[in-house]
Amino acid sequence: MSTQFHHVNSIGEKNRISSIEDNLKDFIDWSFLNIGAFVNINIPTSGISSSNFHTLHPVSDPSEKSRVWEAPRKDWVYETGVSYEGVSPIEISGVNLNGTFLAAPSGSGNYTYSINYPMGRVTFDKFISSKSKVTLEYSYKYIQTYKANESNWWKELQLGTYNPENIKTSGDYAITANHRLQLPAIVIETIPRTVLKPKELGNASNIIEQDVLLHVFSQNINQRNNILDALVVQKDNTLNLYDINSVVKNGLYGLNRDGTVNSSGLSYPDLSTNYSKYWCNIKNSTITELNSISSSLYNGIVRWSMEIFP
Repeated sequence: MSTQFHHVNSIGEKNRISSIEDNLKDFIDWSFLNIGAFVNINIPTSGISSSNFHTLHPVSDPSEKSRVWEAPRKDWVYETGVSYEGVSPIEISGVNLNGTFLAAPSGSGNYTYSINYPMGRVTFDKFISSKSKVTLEYSYKYIQTYKANESNWWKELQLGTYNPENIKTSGDYAITANHRLQLPAIVIETIPRTVLKPKELGNASNIIEQDVLLHVFSQNINQRNNILDALVVQKDNTLNLYDINSVVKNGLYGLNRDGTVNSSGLSYPDLSTNYSKYWCNIKNSTITELNSISSSLYNGIVRWSMEIFP
């Protein structure tokens, strides 16, 4: 007769249910990148450009003591080894400040900085005049993916991010980047439907049946439908769930806590292959909702019914 929990070693460890959103975010991000869901931003050689996505603008962030500069689009691509039809995302090589190139990842001399990829920002260690010109070549993820267990994802849906001039006039940018959700986007939500089924006779291990909702938001119907199509056909796909506890312990995430690139980090394929703890099957996939919220906001929901095996 047991006097303690079984299958649990520590109150702080993440097991199958608690790690599903983390794994699915990495799976979805990596999968979309490899079908071309990234946009490369180059600095125009002629000095004339029809858009200013390469130009960063100073923003006020009460959590930062140094000057912060942001691009119109956040969620910059940090993953390497991605290619679609012979084209790869741009690996950030450095920042241009008033015509001076400062090599990544940290600059040099009096102008050192850090790059926060999820927030799409460069933070200088010292004050930089707001009249400065800061430009950057980078790639951003065409589709942003969020985990519902990070509560701030719902704070602000941001429209008009494909017009760089909005960074000067829109009140959206008065809200810090970690509170803005740019479109198109997917929000992963693990819902309260968890069923345990015995794996086999004579074994205390269980197969977990868990449903996940993928909320899709976009500014037009075609965007929404294309993303929904890509997600719903994943029925019968199988994937490894990497062991978050081992990855954290060994410092192997692709990004550090401050959004900078982890030089010791591994790609999603390496994590799922070398640190696999469970595997899961997308047993069923259905589109459960299609909504036209306004003329510039559309929503759809895909429900994945998943089996997670020990």
